[in-house]
Amino acid sequence: METNRTIFLKNINISVETKKITERSVYLCAEMVLDIADLVITLRGLPKPSTYSDTIYKLGDHKIIPISFSRKLVYIAGLRNFLAHDYLIDTVNELVKFLKVGVTDMKKFINFIEKL
Repeated sequence: METNRTIFLKNINISVETKKITERSVYLCAEMVLDIADLVITLRGLPKPSTYSDTIYKLGDHKIIPISFSRKLVYIAGLRNFLAHDYLIDTVNELVKFLKVGVTDMKKFINFIEKL
């Protein structure tokens, strides 16, 4: 995603193909974060989260990632749900936000997980 960020940002409003690729890439990023978070929670023997948001909150509550970062990262659960279920709503604004800020958040998340 990092290598294509500039291209995606440049073309997302003019190319349906770029929008589709970006949507799918961002959705998969969100899914991976949530899957990794769920796996860490399971491996640590923590109670199963009831929602995607709860999955991210638990990482902070149990000091797996800094609590302040977990409170910031929780948007990833809503973004995943938005991309999965709001088919008729234009996603470009949310995708652009993710490309500008979310990619950096994904790198931070990966760094925290690698330190486990």
